[in-house]
Amino acid sequence: MNTEPPFSLPGLRVLLADAGQRRSPVIRLELIRLRCQLLDVLDLVAEPAALGAALKRQAPELLLIDCDQPAPELLAQLAVAQLQSPRPVLLVAEHMAPEQMRAALRAGASALQLAGLPPQHLGALLQLALARFEHDQALQQDLRQTQTQLAERKLVERARGILMREQGLDEEAAFKRLRQLAMTDGQTMASVATRLIDADQLLRAR
Repeated sequence: MNTEPPFSLPGLRVLLADAGQRRSPVIRLELIRLRCQLLDVLDLVAEPAALGAALKRQAPELLLIDCDQPAPELLAQLAVAQLQSPRPVLLVAEHMAPEQMRAALRAGASALQLAGLPPQHLGALLQLALARFEHDQALQQDLRQTQTQLAERKLVERARGILMREQGLDEEAAFKRLRQLAMTDGQTMASVATRLIDADQLLRAR
């Protein structure tokens, strides 16, 4: 008989935040079966404001929150922690209204599990949280790259307009001039464009 867990997660550093459900012994046993590393069990009933400090201290690879329902105070702490150091978060709750689900996702939860935590499903839920976090991070990286490219394109267009105005060049000639300057200086066109814009602003301010 195959005794291997259906989702092997060896060595994953997990911090469990218990907000009153008291299922940590069961979760601990399942994490051992999955060969994860449980760093600590954080008692959010005794220390309701301890999440941020615990995350900094423990630096887990995944946060597992087990609660009756996600309180606004808990989600506020989670949102701040995710801004400082994003990580996969699996949030398990007995009860969650649709607005609470949306709030949990906005705060940085990667995966949600409603109506308790069947131990045999923990491995799949951890994998889901990891996969969703990776997907979201890739989307954010793509968005940042797109925004950077758009900003650089606007700089180049503005610098081209300066060259057209000051040197009497047409659009194609101004673009070629920018590209030539970038190649000569070993810089990007956006860097050269920024220098031209700064110089133009200084001259026009006099």
